[in-house]
Amino acid sequence: MESQHNYTVEEVLEIVNTMAPKDRETIKTALLLEEAEFERLVKEDFAKYEATFKALA
Repeated sequence: MESQHNYTVEEVLEIVNTMAPKDRETIKTALLLEEAEFERLVKEDFAKYEATFKALA
């Protein structure tokens, strides 16, 4: 992979599909963990600024 190249979804899927099953599972786990962390941060921010969000609504 080239670090300066912007890959399309199709290109990424093609690369992932050529990986060994163990490597594909590693990628899947990493993506899911990052998604869970993102959701946690959003919930944390919402709790912190809930009163402000309601006031602005």
